[in-house]
Amino acid sequence: MLDPKIKADFERQGYRIVGNHSAVKVCLWCKKSITGKDKCYKNTFYGIQSHRCIQSSVSLLNCTHKCEFCWRCLDFTVPKSVENPDNPSFILDGLIRGHKESLQGFKGNKDVTKKLFNEAMNPRHVALSLAGEATLYPYLPALLEEIQKRKMTSFLVTNGTMPEMLEKLLKHKPTQLYITLPAPDEETYKRTCKPLLKDSWQLLMKSLALLHKFGRGTVRLTLVKGLNMINPEGYAELIKKAKPLFVELKAAMPVGYAQYRMAYEQMPSHAEILDFAKKICTETGLKTVDEKPNSRVVLLMKKDKKSRKIKL
Repeated sequence: MLDPKIKADFERQGYRIVGNHSAVKVCLWCKKSITGKDKCYKNTFYGIQSHRCIQSSVSLLNCTHKCEFCWRCLDFTVPKSVENPDNPSFILDGLIRGHKESLQGFKGNKDVTKKLFNEAMNPRHVALSLAGEATLYPYLPALLEEIQKRKMTSFLVTNGTMPEMLEKLLKHKPTQLYITLPAPDEETYKRTCKPLLKDSWQLLMKSLALLHKFGRGTVRLTLVKGLNMINPEGYAELIKKAKPLFVELKAAMPVGYAQYRMAYEQMPSHAEILDFAKKICTETGLKTVDEKPNSRVVLLMKKDKKSRKIKL
């Protein structure tokens, strides 16, 4: 169970706590989407409706990294699996309820149509990406099955240090699996992520080797100038070995607690992200198929496909 002071701090930041170790938080793009102003890059790239997307965590404090670009407070990081885990259906019920409760105030907003509000009250997508490392939740396979059973889609983001869980997920696949590739080499990785497990880099390599077995495998580069935005050739070699369907390059942003670890000047511009992507494309044969400039993110594929947009 979360310490009351830690829980209060999360709630002050807009998190709604679910059970003993999970949480939901409505993101900026969800609020923009419900008011008809803009949508998340996941809508641009993959067709996910931002106002129907639940941004969530099932392992709020549990993580095996202390990444420089992470937006959460790292003081309470627990580098092991969730103890006394809550039931998957209980968690999913709580995430849906928290999402809906957080958006109730938008019902009276003049920019929110009845259609958009009603759609938001029927979320269709679960992003397991809010905080912590989701693969440290022991019942993750059952949770993904529960999400699918309710005809919802799921995006799972992992740092790749739990390949044994990814092996289990081959029979319980998320709609899309992201593995964060935070460095082109082990030395940069240790400097960027401050890993808490022995042989973390080797574990990440094992996870990358599994990625092609997931239908919508995605490698994500979160880039910080002066830290890990170096050696595009090194990234390219790892990407070629992983054989992902998608590669995303995104600027790290000094938001939340990341503002105390990285300077604003270390956030790459969209032009710099595009330039770095071009260098990776040269080495891999990939090409830029989409971009969202105000999110400073680009999408690479070997060949664009209509099927990248998910039909809900």
